[in-house]
Amino acid sequence: MADATIYGVIDQAYQSTKTTTGAVSTSQTAIANTWNGSLIGFKASEDLGGGMKAFGQYEMGVSVDQTDVSPIENRNSFVGLSGGFGAVQIGRQYNFAFFNAISNDPLSFTGTGGYAVDYGGAGAPSRTSNMIAYTAPSFVPGVGIQLGKALGETVTTNANPTKTGDATSYGVTYAAGALYAGVTGETVTGANAATPKTKNSTTTITYDLGMVKVGYGLGKTAVGDLYNKGGAFSITVPVGALTLALSSGDIKTNASGREVTTKVSQYGGIYAMSKRTSAYLQTGKRSTTAASANSYAIGLRHDF
Repeated sequence: MADATIYGVIDQAYQSTKTTTGAVSTSQTAIANTWNGSLIGFKASEDLGGGMKAFGQYEMGVSVDQTDVSPIENRNSFVGLSGGFGAVQIGRQYNFAFFNAISNDPLSFTGTGGYAVDYGGAGAPSRTSNMIAYTAPSFVPGVGIQLGKALGETVTTNANPTKTGDATSYGVTYAAGALYAGVTGETVTGANAATPKTKNSTTTITYDLGMVKVGYGLGKTAVGDLYNKGGAFSITVPVGALTLALSSGDIKTNASGREVTTKVSQYGGIYAMSKRTSAYLQTGKRSTTAASANSYAIGLRHDF
């Protein structure tokens, strides 16, 4: 039997942002997709028999508060097979580091100053195009193993046979009861033999104590001696239909031989009005010795 699902998110918030650089300050108010972004998607699956299943997903990010030149963004678009061998997905999809980093971000991947928006401090993209992702079957209870190969689709020449943008990645996770731990790694080929490879990595651990959930995450992107790395802790406190959360940490960037530290923090609350509708309040701050940005948002999100 085949099964198809249409799903989506409509997220809108009143957001106010103030940025200060030296003696100059700017401010802006806007209607924005603050919490997680608005989207519409389609999922389909088919039982092929013998324990094998075919599946696919196509998800688009949409702008619902204004008319843009290009209001639709290709988010996830892949096809796959699953069975006793595990699962294989081919196409554009969330990479392993995204899921690992977001495990330590209680206010989700976007927001008003969130840490995971920088990929756990690393600044890498959350989705990878042209990727073949393999998820192994569970050999040990709680242990997950994933391997990925992404193609840069570069046209090579005899003079430069380097396959620019090709990437290999892995993810290893452990989830048992209240504990989650995960590590990921990715290596991306440079433009030529003399160009350093880009290396991305994340490490996350969280523990749910019932009355409070705590977590800590690390992330890093490095190209030769240049890097972007960070660490942050998170706390989530459920109080009935209300969830209070905070995350705080720093990101250290060396883009020109000098390290710059950005302090990041995000606080907020999410109130579940129903299983599919939530109201939220967020406030966040990002600051260096030279500049700072403060913002807050009051929004409403509806899932369907």
